Amino acid sequence: MDSIAPIWLALPAFLASAAALGLSAVLLVKNYESRFHRSLAAAVAATGFIQLGNGLGLADTDHALEWRRLGLVFEFFFPAALQYVGLVFLKSTKGAEEGGIRWRALAVTALAVAFASLAFSELIYVQATTESGRSALGLGPLGRVAYVFIVLGLTLGLAQLEHILRVTRDPLRYQIKYVLIGLGGLAGYGIYQASQLLMVPAWSSDFVLVGALASLISLGLMTFGFARLRLREVRARAYVSPQLLYGSVTFLVIGIYLLAVGLIGEVIRHTGEPLSQGFSILVVFLAILGLVIVLFSRTARDSTRQFIARHFYRSKYDYRAKWLEVTKAFGLCTSGEEVLDRLFELLGRTFGAVRLSIWIRYEADGQYHQVRSFNIEPGPPPLEHAHPLIAKLMESEEPVDVDNLRAISAETPDPSYEQALRSTHAILYVPIRSERQVMGFITLSRQFDGSRYGHDDFDLLRAIAHHAGMLLALARMAEEKSATGELEALHRFSAFCLHDLKNLAAKLSLVVQNAELHGAEPAFQQSVMRTVAGTVQKIMALITKLSLRSVRPGLPETVDVPSLIAETISSMNGNLRMTVNSIGGQAAPVRIVRDQLQQVLLNLILNAQQELQGKRADSEEPDICITTEQCHGSVIVTITDRGPGIPAAELQTLFQPFKSTKSGGLGLGLYQCKRIVEEHGGSIRIRSEVGQGTEVRLELPAAAPTKTKEMFMI
Repeated sequence: MDSIAPIWLALPAFLASAAALGLSAVLLVKNYESRFHRSLAAAVAATGFIQLGNGLGLADTDHALEWRRLGLVFEFFFPAALQYVGLVFLKSTKGAEEGGIRWRALAVTALAVAFASLAFSELIYVQATTESGRSALGLGPLGRVAYVFIVLGLTLGLAQLEHILRVTRDPLRYQIKYVLIGLGGLAGYGIYQASQLLMVPAWSSDFVLVGALASLISLGLMTFGFARLRLREVRARAYVSPQLLYGSVTFLVIGIYLLAVGLIGEVIRHTGEPLSQGFSILVVFLAILGLVIVLFSRTARDSTRQFIARHFYRSKYDYRAKWLEVTKAFGLCTSGEEVLDRLFELLGRTFGAVRLSIWIRYEADGQYHQVRSFNIEPGPPPLEHAHPLIAKLMESEEPVDVDNLRAISAETPDPSYEQALRSTHAILYVPIRSERQVMGFITLSRQFDGSRYGHDDFDLLRAIAHHAGMLLALARMAEEKSATGELEALHRFSAFCLHDLKNLAAKLSLVVQNAELHGAEPAFQQSVMRTVAGTVQKIMALITKLSLRSVRPGLPETVDVPSLIAETISSMNGNLRMTVNSIGGQAAPVRIVRDQLQQVLLNLILNAQQELQGKRADSEEPDICITTEQCHGSVIVTITDRGPGIPAAELQTLFQPFKSTKSGGLGLGLYQCKRIVEEHGGSIRIRSEVGQGTEVRLELPAAAPTKTKEMFMI
């Protein structure tokens, strides 16, 4: 394959030449007034004549030297054309930099003319004879010098193209990106070919085939770069069936793939190496096998359809108008509830789902509850945080369809999957995320017209859910900040109340001092009674106003939880009017401020008692049950009552300050409990069902075992 090659090796070169000359003609006819298009047409035309000379050299072996010299002439002019392409783009740079670029282009052009004048002499290419007697083309005395010029000229042009891509900005970069990359591909292969000739100074027919394929790929990129803007206009006016377009693209890709495989197999077969024919057959076999696997791959089919839908068709939605609608809908929201209301209304207007619902994770129980729905029947049960559906939503930022979930369920059977799918009647699940957490999700059933959700629906749903997730996170932060401000104001108010309590205490102190002198006098006794009664009344009024008790935190200590529970129950002095059963299992101690933990237990027991008020005992079971156990390094305390339960709507705000479920309550008890437990590294969860009672679960880290210090005698 050195000087004589099969005629078919020349076909890719002729094809590349026709493509290059055709593209050059189109550029000149359509945009002759543009200096950029004229300079680019010159560079592309030079490539066309290079490939023409290479192809004719293989087809007409008797005049191979003349055709090689013709191609060499245009190889000299190609670096100069690259310089002028860059000069047109960088002409806006003033001063010395523009002058430097211009002088460099002139210098490369002058050297190209000088070397081109020597191309048909015996100084660069000569006819030689190999040791086996075959005719070959070799480099003459100035051959290496000429190719050093080509390497340097193409390197300068390639660096200039890289500079253009780096300094330009969209939309200009969008228009020229593929054009410059294709031009850079032509220059890159030219550098490779020249470097090979510098190392082995003999022309090979392999350069013709590889150079033609590289040129076709580069010209394809350039053609795509010019055509994609025009293609958008065509897409706006014409409609092509998705199935027809999918079949056409698939047929085209398979055809190009098989052609490439065939060429690779032929190249391997003509290497003349041992077993080359068998190896080429093996390559074709493996390629066809891989093609069959890809054709039957659902991922490949979906990716192809997604590419066609996004790049060949107009979008289903006017995203600009739709996004203005989204921002307007959420513009006046001041709370999380308003965000959910606007989100529900927006989804109902935009998508034609028969059933639509929004699920949000409650902080109280850690479960996902349905908070908005089109349905009038009772909502489905909440989903655990560890539910496999939630795990799938956490893994994906894209909407998840029911087919994907059923495929996963078929691989790893889990009845909870099918139960969740049946209860929600959904075929699409969209996660509502905030950073890495799934705050909730949206479920959509089939549409009224029976059509499936497409990629445009997926894109819009993902954008809306992401925006809603950010707004919900901001609303929660605003609510927490507002609660913090109210608590600070309460602290300031408590300072004034404490001042009044101090004055009342001083007044009672005076009464005690006077009682030592006048305690036996009836008139004094009556006066004392009036004073004490008035003072007590004022103190009680202040206590009513003082809604937050200021307690010094104290120091953490090792506390035995079952003993503290028993102590808390006995400290109530029989005032607890319900039966309490405390079951204390084997549990390690915890490290916590003792008074604070007792305050938490007392608050939870009193809450359970208030829930049970007015309920008659109808069984011998205890009204309140407290259990203690140890599990995986944590001590778990569970307080269960048989009260009426808490409605799901109230669970959402159970731990928020100043929001009480009891008439006359301050809404601070559970907030304080949560703050105390979390400050000691624990957690508190509340599960409740109307008519079944309430369960409060405290989880505290077990105290680390103390290490005994050993003393050594020396």
